[in-house]
Amino acid sequence: MLRAYSNGIKVEEVEGGLLVRQGAEAYVARNWRLTPPVEKLIETAFRSGLECMIRDDHPRQNARWPNPRGVVYLAFSPGPGGQWSLAIDTFREGRGDYGHAVFNGKYHEQFVAAEIPFVFEGRNKTAGHLVVTREDVIPTLEALSGFDHSVLALNRNTHDGAGFTTEYVIQREILTNWDQTPWSTRYDVVQDEFPVDGGLTSRRIDILARDRVTGDWLIVELKRAEAKPEAVRQVADYLLALGKQDKFAHGRLDGVLVAERIPLAVRTLAKVEGVAAYEVSWPLNLIRVV
Repeated sequence: MLRAYSNGIKVEEVEGGLLVRQGAEAYVARNWRLTPPVEKLIETAFRSGLECMIRDDHPRQNARWPNPRGVVYLAFSPGPGGQWSLAIDTFREGRGDYGHAVFNGKYHEQFVAAEIPFVFEGRNKTAGHLVVTREDVIPTLEALSGFDHSVLALNRNTHDGAGFTTEYVIQREILTNWDQTPWSTRYDVVQDEFPVDGGLTSRRIDILARDRVTGDWLIVELKRAEAKPEAVRQVADYLLALGKQDKFAHGRLDGVLVAERIPLAVRTLAKVEGVAAYEVSWPLNLIRVV
């Protein structure tokens, strides 16, 4: 079975799953089948403006066709250059449909405004990517047709208004005014939302930067309002995880925590863990406290 869509994407059932073709690129979504619920999912995503299924960096090149192993998910985005919008990695063969969907956490404010039901991913109960039940996937996709997808862009616009309403506003202010930060004299931004573990639902570093001379690495973790001790542990875990990867074998790894308020207990823990800490105030005033 082969379906060709008006945006040029072709989806074909092959041995082992669905072969998704987009231009010259392709990958296999393992174990998926082109059942009526899956066809409706694809068509609804496309109608809602998520017309890209292969992005610049996902799936990774070593998982693309002709490698038949592929990946476990179907994913959708507004375009190839920004972040992913939606990923589903569970196909239920017995029922011919799929499980829950994970939407990018950058949609959080718009989800709340549209009163879309969701929970945060299990590893973080108060922030992160947005999990929607199987029953709510299609209505959520239909609601996305009116969303502002520019929040997924890697180079985001400056915030209209005053105050840090979300962590993403802090992130935007730092990225768009990097030359005003204390790190700009040494480091260049490599990527925001850098995946620590790989895959679409990976833990993500808010900002990853690299020393333009020595090749040392810097990770910046952002927290709105008051930072908790868990934020320091999060930075320490990221440093440990990156230290095990070949890509980061050369150069020193350092971590920074940025929050509006960093209490004494968090400062003490940051000092123990060797994590620098900065308090930030609107619009972008950074004061080092550790």
